[in-house]
Order: sequence, then C-alpha cells, then structure tokens
Amino acid sequence: MNDRWAISIDIEGFSNHYEYDEERKTYAILALGELMNSVFLVGSRCFPGTPEKNFSERLFAHQYGDGFLVCSDFPEPDASRPIAIAVAVMRHMTMKGYATKAAISTGDLSDIRGCYPKPMRDAQDERLDVGMGLMTIISVMGTALTKAHKLATTRKGAVLILDKQLVEIGLPVGTKTRDPSSNCIDWVSSDLPLADEIARKSQLRTASAKDLCEKLRTYCAIQPAPPASWIEATFASVGRSGA
Repeated sequence: MNDRWAISIDIEGFSNHYEYDEERKTYAILALGELMNSVFLVGSRCFPGTPEKNFSERLFAHQYGDGFLVCSDFPEPDASRPIAIAVAVMRHMTMKGYATKAAISTGDLSDIRGCYPKPMRDAQDERLDVGMGLMTIISVMGTALTKAHKLATTRKGAVLILDKQLVEIGLPVGTKTRDPSSNCIDWVSSDLPLADEIARKSQLRTASAKDLCEKLRTYCAIQPAPPASWIEATFASVGRSGA
C-alpha cells in the first residue's frame, strides 16, 4: 500500500434512535460513548506506539458526528491490522447491543489548520470563542477520510467493507466472505487471531458467530427497527448461522 490505511466506523441507526424518544436518544448517546471508548482502548492498550518500533504502530482517531476515522501512522503492506481492529470493535459493539458499519480504504491525512483564517489558526485546543458562544473546528482532512467515508455509503447494513484495491493485495489468513467476488468481510465468522488478541488486550467483548448473530437479531427486533433491506444486507454478509 502506498498510502496510510483508514477505518471509517460509525453507529448504525444513530439518528433514528436519537429522534425516536428520550429512551432511545439515551441509547444512541451511550452507543457513541461505547464506540469512543472502544477505539481509545484499542489505541492505548494494543497500539500505543513504542520507541522500540519507532512509534510506527500508533493510531490516530478523529470523531466525525456519530463515528470515527481511525488511521495508521504510515503505509503498511496489507490490510491485516485494520481488518482485525474493525472486526474486534464491531464484535464488541454488537455484544453490547449496538450495530456499527465499518469501511476500510487508504489515502493521505494532514493538518490543514494553516489554510484556515487567522482566528481559527490561533484557536487553542480547536476551540474558538464566537462572542459569548463557541466554535469547534477539525483541523485534519485528506483522502483517507473522504475515500473511507464514501466507501461506507456503498452498502447497507452492519457490514465491514474493504476497498477493492485492498482485496486485490490479499486478505489475511482466516478472513471469510459470503461471496468470493464481494468486498464485504464476514466479520462475524472470520477466524482472525489478531482480532482475538486485540479484543483480549483491550478487554473488548467477543463471542461465537452464533451468539453474535443472535445479538444482531435481537437488535433488529427493537424499535425503531431497521428496515427489511438493512436486515437483509446485514445477514447476507455474515456467517450462515445468521441466515
């Protein structure tokens, strides 16, 4: 890979739950908090960046609305690490009762603060007073964000989508797909030791494919229930125990 990898991962059905009633609004906020904590734990406990590895394994994470962009520091030979990270986080979120979608692509990411007007360039901690109000800014942008986000829009459901260029490089041993021609990873049934190691070190929840599919079915039965097309797309991409 010539560029850094990037995972775009967000909460499925966030706005529907947030707008449904007060109970589901709380559910949506807790889902975002759980995703936030999961990304933090993976970065801080599994890939904190050490002098021995020249800090090259460290991660960078940026919140965008109801999701996060998680990026590597440097290009890597293949998508083994981002796939394992996405699988570990998606399994944990599912076992906690939430649904997520993730898309993995590659690109550049840089600090664009220098292109902002002077008041924004001088802002401390990316916060700027607007009279007695407040403006918050995001100072990073690049194709790592735009490509991963765009890829996420190509599929419905709680799915893990991989850029086709990364598929051509080769998938890690143990990765499964329901359709050999698909770029959707079966994140429920894939047998990935690195994903298991990440879950263990980060103390994220994991489970068998059967239990994960059962949790997905429970999620689909709770109001506001996802549309039939979303449910069909989800179970078309994961283990047969969910069919």
